[in-house]
Amino acid sequence: MKFEDIVQLIEQHTGLPREEIIKQIDVKYKELSGLITEEGAAYIVARNLGIELPTAVRGLQIKNVLPGMRNINIIGRIFRISPITSFTRSNGEEGRVANIYIADETGYVKVPLWNDQVSIVSEGMVKVGDVVQLVNGLARESIFGDLEISLGKYGSIRTLEGEFNLPSAEELEKTYFGNATRRIAIADIVPGRWEIRGIILQVFKGKYLFNVCPACGATILDACPEHGKIQPVKEMVFTVIVDDGTADIRTVFFRKLAERLLGITAEELSTASDEEKFDLARKQLGRELVLVGRAKKNVRFDRMEFIVEDFEDLDAVKESKMLLKSLRW
Repeated sequence: MKFEDIVQLIEQHTGLPREEIIKQIDVKYKELSGLITEEGAAYIVARNLGIELPTAVRGLQIKNVLPGMRNINIIGRIFRISPITSFTRSNGEEGRVANIYIADETGYVKVPLWNDQVSIVSEGMVKVGDVVQLVNGLARESIFGDLEISLGKYGSIRTLEGEFNLPSAEELEKTYFGNATRRIAIADIVPGRWEIRGIILQVFKGKYLFNVCPACGATILDACPEHGKIQPVKEMVFTVIVDDGTADIRTVFFRKLAERLLGITAEELSTASDEEKFDLARKQLGRELVLVGRAKKNVRFDRMEFIVEDFEDLDAVKESKMLLKSLRW
């Protein structure tokens, strides 16, 4: 609904003068420091007055959100909220950040809240289980493979009333972050959390190292877009192709997992030449691994990708026992 439609509906249901309604909306808008639109403030005032408003129309499905998209409008259910974390900028000022995880039946997205925006969480404006609408969001992919939507200056988030055909928060948590994993053939893989077994078939030549903002994980060139001048940390990213005989999949190791795979820290790798780095990468060819992680669809390139959460080298004895057990059943 448009702002004017909401105001008229409040007038009809309450009999309040228009000037009083506008005043209440303006107070709510200023109270939230511009974290919501005027329309969002009007929705809150209407709801506080006990007025049932029509529910929003479903927007873009999360699976179709691409990094770089602007003015994003999505509806999903909050299934996880991170603790609020404090950090110190290079100028000595303190900042705060919290992450909201929102999903629909097609995928999930992380919504980082910075500084004043954190009040959305700290003041209980949203909670796990709420169905919410994000308006005017900006999408990006973090260096760690997560799709993020930033509210920025003009974005907003609001809770929705009514019935929505969305999985519960518990179901979404289990789908995207559940501890239980099932072995799956790469040819059958779909978005979710899985265990796969395969051989490193291909490695890629690249930098493998990135300067990262320690607060938000953004790749830094001169400064972090969210936090300005800040002392970066070096993080490692290593991408390979894993094949299990049924198909292959692009597989990404981040940070400590990449260091463990290559047997070297990011700081140590930073002193190596490009050729030495690639030599180290090539040594991983033919390595057979059992990997646990998250499969996701890269819509831009129309392919599945696997983000590793843990791995171990193949244990032939352990695999034989698993095979024998499956044959018995």
